[in-house]
Amino acid sequence: MLLELKLVSRSLFSRRRSLVKFTSAVAVAGLVAGVASLIIAQALARGFQGEMQDKLLANTPHVAVFRGDGADIDDWRLLADELKAIENVENVTGFASESIFLVGPTFSNQAVLSTFDLPDWERDGDGIFVSVGSELAERSGLQAGSIAEIVMLRDGLGARLLRVTVSGVFRTGLFDFDSTSVRVSAADFAKLYGEPQFLPRSLNIAVKDVYRSDETARLIREKTREEFRVVDWQEANRPLFAALSLEKKVAFAIILLIILIAVLNITTTLELLVVERRSDIAVLRTCGAKAKSLVLMFVLEGLLLGTIGILGGTILGLSLCWAANASRLISLPADVYSIAYVPLRSAATDVLIIAAVAFALCLTATFYPAFAASRIKPMENFRIQ
Repeated sequence: MLLELKLVSRSLFSRRRSLVKFTSAVAVAGLVAGVASLIIAQALARGFQGEMQDKLLANTPHVAVFRGDGADIDDWRLLADELKAIENVENVTGFASESIFLVGPTFSNQAVLSTFDLPDWERDGDGIFVSVGSELAERSGLQAGSIAEIVMLRDGLGARLLRVTVSGVFRTGLFDFDSTSVRVSAADFAKLYGEPQFLPRSLNIAVKDVYRSDETARLIREKTREEFRVVDWQEANRPLFAALSLEKKVAFAIILLIILIAVLNITTTLELLVVERRSDIAVLRTCGAKAKSLVLMFVLEGLLLGTIGILGGTILGLSLCWAANASRLISLPADVYSIAYVPLRSAATDVLIIAAVAFALCLTATFYPAFAASRIKPMENFRIQ
């Protein structure tokens, strides 16, 4: 092994000018670019998926329980007490929502009125208080303390116009929520519809471990009657996360082509080296070098080039991810992508998979030139023509 390493170092780091050195530099540069691009692409996909997941979990129930016919849940407090006893359930709250029109000083918008536990400081005096999403408040010309009107439509009640006080403006980070949501307490929701008490349309369940929500949903189905439906956040958002996962895989496959091209450059480099050093190889064979030593030498040379490219690409990719996060580089139009900023979240597993795939391709690229060198016969180039 020591002999092969010495020959590799003399071959790569000698001062003699050759085309091999140029192709080696191109191969390493291509590998650096490919590995760095793949790390950044995977970090971007993971960051977008993670940001969407965090925002959804903060603004949607982990598990929702509702009647199949959409009717109110009359005995919801008794049912809530039963569900709280289930493992992994942290809290159960009643929830109801209705479509409304919000009339502000500058514009009228269709919105969704939903129940929410508003902080005590947001209730200052009598009347009905609501909290409005930031985008919706901006379009309607509303701010904390403003008086707004809401037009309510409900079967059997007709249209009702009511005045409410805006107690605050909230921002979730999800454009769809911030541009359509109006929050109100459960007690005020009942007042708006003239009901003596609040009756929810569904029960929102918060769980301790969000990644066990499917298991918790199964236990809840066993506890509830047949007329109830149970949906956890993973099931509700499965199409979204499936699309994001597919996008991540496609990006991996496409950018992997850059690494493949760089690996082919390594094959070209080693083949050129075989041609350039044909006489040297013949001399080595004459001096007793075995075929496996020549194979090992070229394999080590290819792996050395690959390792340099992989390490360089990993350092460059992680550095660019850090710089992008530090400067909040990836900003998106919130009305198109729902979120305004995407952090690059690099994961050790992604980096290791990328490095392993690149290393395996580099190893494969060395086989043909290595075996071509081993077939050179002793003193072949010194025959008298």
